[in-house]
Amino acid sequence: MSHIFDFGISQDDASIEKQALDIKDGDNLLCISSAGEVPLNLLALNNIKVKAVDISVNQNHLVKLKLNAVRSLEPLEAAKFIGFMDTTPEHRNQLYKKVSELLNEEEKLFWNLKPSVIERGPIRAARFEKYIKKFNGIALMVIGKKNMLRLFELDSIEEQKEFFDDKINSFFLKKIFQIVFHPKLYKNRGIASEGLIYNEEKNISEFFFNKFRDFCCATQARKNYYLQFTFFNRIIFPECLPDYLSEKGMNRIIKNIDNFNIETVSYTEALENCKEGKFNKFHLSNIGDWMGTDDFSELLKLIDLKSAVKGKINSRFIYHKHCIPKELKEHFTFEEALGRALSKHDKYPFYGLAPINIDKQLS
Repeated sequence: MSHIFDFGISQDDASIEKQALDIKDGDNLLCISSAGEVPLNLLALNNIKVKAVDISVNQNHLVKLKLNAVRSLEPLEAAKFIGFMDTTPEHRNQLYKKVSELLNEEEKLFWNLKPSVIERGPIRAARFEKYIKKFNGIALMVIGKKNMLRLFELDSIEEQKEFFDDKINSFFLKKIFQIVFHPKLYKNRGIASEGLIYNEEKNISEFFFNKFRDFCCATQARKNYYLQFTFFNRIIFPECLPDYLSEKGMNRIIKNIDNFNIETVSYTEALENCKEGKFNKFHLSNIGDWMGTDDFSELLKLIDLKSAVKGKINSRFIYHKHCIPKELKEHFTFEEALGRALSKHDKYPFYGLAPINIDKQLS
């Protein structure tokens, strides 16, 4: 089965990345593009420089499409065009005409050949989002649509926890998770096989089911766009839209557009080609789940070589937390308490966090 791209929405909560990396005005961030939520949201929140890289040209096409929607549309128009909110295919085509004026010829050709993707909302065409949507109807039948909507009406996290345990948690819902996240079904359908190198045979459904309670209860449901999109394939409370789709965030991005660069290269290549000391903040997403131990260690060594004297790294993981190579331990320090604290408030809490502090003055 072919897919245009793996992710329509980046699964890394940018508000958590901001804290894990201690993002401040003037920082220079090297990050994974994925679907663009991390670089775009951090640009919307701070006056920083960002270089986003991905080995997938299609993922980068999606990020640039979102960026140019920010540049050419009003906030709610951009949300509808991208696919966060519902609208008609005809309306999305009208909005695309505005967005396409800012695309280069390669990008324009790419999207012009995919009219149905534009009409549905581009983020809805991704492998992961399409896979999860297949099971939404069954899950909502088990949970009850009224129950799920009620979760978003509650005023406190404590009320959400009580409601989840009383009305949502069930034997049948757990069975759905056992099916959805069984490796033989999930592999290549929900995620590329390369992302399961540490869990090719192990059924991870219990892990995901346990995290699902956190997903529903760790943050206020109506302020969590991940949760709303997962269940309803759309945002039902516009106030929870990503920061890059707020008027303030869009204006900041437009003002600082020259500080944003996107390149289709690996993270390693981007580091090899940059000057020493250029970047002080490093967002790795969960690329460690896709890399062998030796390769990840070499990546950390390269960050050490190229980073500023002081900096921060944040890595995420589901399947495997890598160790810091012993030769880097003098000035690389895992901030484990910070990672645990931040994970409790993550809007998409399926990943562990492994923030690392860099201080070369200690060596």
